[in-house]
Order: sequence, then structure tokens, then C-alpha cells
Amino acid sequence: MPVVALAIDDPVDMGLATSRARPGGHVTGLVGAFDGILSRRLQLLKDFVPDAKRAAILMNPATLPRSMLDRDLPEFTRMLGIPIVVFEAPRPEDYEAVFAAMVRDRADGVLVLADASFFVHRMDLGRLCLKHRLPSIWGGRDYLEGGGLASFQGDYAELSRRAGALVDKILKGTPPGGIPFEQSTKFELVVNLKGARALGLKVPQSVLISADEVLE
Repeated sequence: MPVVALAIDDPVDMGLATSRARPGGHVTGLVGAFDGILSRRLQLLKDFVPDAKRAAILMNPATLPRSMLDRDLPEFTRMLGIPIVVFEAPRPEDYEAVFAAMVRDRADGVLVLADASFFVHRMDLGRLCLKHRLPSIWGGRDYLEGGGLASFQGDYAELSRRAGALVDKILKGTPPGGIPFEQSTKFELVVNLKGARALGLKVPQSVLISADEVLE
């Protein structure tokens, strides 16, 4: 069955495509990220917490290969100038223990990677971020409902409009595996002031000026 995947980070790393230009198989879609997006999100976390001594990344290993993060971690660490530790949460029942481990590790903030399971349980994850006073950066505006601090990701409205053109090509007979994945050309920074107030954080003026949307 043909599939149009919307706003995923990297179809190749996720095993959905052979390459972005020639996906192969039955999947094409739109990429809501770019190669440096994790660096941009981590820098955003440091902008909010400039005195941070340690950062965490939360991921679901069922969605993204751990090897991809391990490959890029030295560069992320060099860029921020602080240690960055990756935590895995494959199941909702793991969340409490994983956040307790972040606290023991003295993380000063967390970058939460986009994941379907994380999205379903975003309220629980947001609650844990607030409970443990961990500023959090996410990959999509709707993730902030639980109390996340900010999101930086491809503009979902733009991606949804462009998805219609891909569906039209498939309906006219073009195999999805022959349609290149398209990358978002518009990125959206959303800041959650309510989440910042709950953490007692002041949002930097530079971030507010850059924000596409500010949630009150």
C-alpha cells in the first residue's frame, strides 16, 4: 500500500527509504527537518539555560537507531561545551525510571526527539519534565501541550499542503518509491511561555524575537 509520510526527521536513518532522492519501496513523503536540526535544538536549550552543565537527549530506540546519535554526539558536545547523555525510553512504563535517571545524572535540560509513541504520551512526558524541573525542547508545536518549553521543526501546515501534491502524483500512477522525499523549506520556532513560567525561567529576548509563535 502506498504511504505518504509527513514531517519525519530522516527517512533513511529510520529505515523507510534507501535514499531521499530515490526512496524505493512504497513510501515517500516530506521531511520536517534538516541535517543540523538537532544541533539547532540543543543550542536553543542552551539559550534557555545558559548555565547548564549537562544536557540529556530522550529517544525511542524503536524509531531511531542509537548509532546515529552516537555518531553525532561528539560534535554536539563540542558545540555546546557540556556533556550530553542519551537516554532511551522504548515503552511508556519506562518513563518514570528514565526521568529519575536524568535527575541522578544532574541533567539541566532535555531534548525530546519526535516519536509517535512520545506524541501519544506527550502529556505524561511534559508532566515529568515539569515535575523534575527539566526545561525541554521538542520537535513539533503539538508536543508542547504537556508543558514543554519550545519546539523547532518544519512548519506542519506547509508540509500538509505540499503532501497533497505527492498524493496527486501517486493517484495518477507514479510509484511512491520513485518520488523523492521533499524537505521542509519553512521552519517554525514555537515558545511556550506557560511552560517557562512553570519552571521559573525567563525566556531570552533573542528567542522571543525569533519565535514564529508564542503560546501564552
